Amino acid sequence: MYRFFVVIAMVSMACTANALLCYTCSYSWGSVDDSCITKPTHQTNCTKKYCTIVRQELVREHGKVATFLRGCEDKLEEYNSVVTDSTYKTYYRSCISDLCNDSDGKRPISSADPNVGAIENMIIKGKPRK
Repeated sequence: MYRFFVVIAMVSMACTANALLCYTCSYSWGSVDDSCITKPTHQTNCTKKYCTIVRQELVREHGKVATFLRGCEDKLEEYNSVVTDSTYKTYYRSCISDLCNDSDGKRPISSADPNVGAIENMIIKGKPRK
């Protein structure tokens, strides 16, 4: 019986060792509790690659947050970018270290993955030196 518990404990530790710890919460305009934006506390052991923030502001009411999400994702819709349409200005932020998604979402996160998008880079041989 003791061996069984040791094996379960080791498997459990191995699983959590590979997990990424991210803040996870959501806010929608009109909600009384804005702690998701100002001081996140809920943490989740994510099995995904990135901690994320999506901050959506109303364009006509500069700076007014419509929705705010902290979470974790395997694939990114956008990578550390800002997309504006006629209604919303949306900030997409992502990072790869524990609890790195703790900012307000307006600035890029410092622990971003430098390899994202690298598949699109191409090295072209230039002219030979004379």
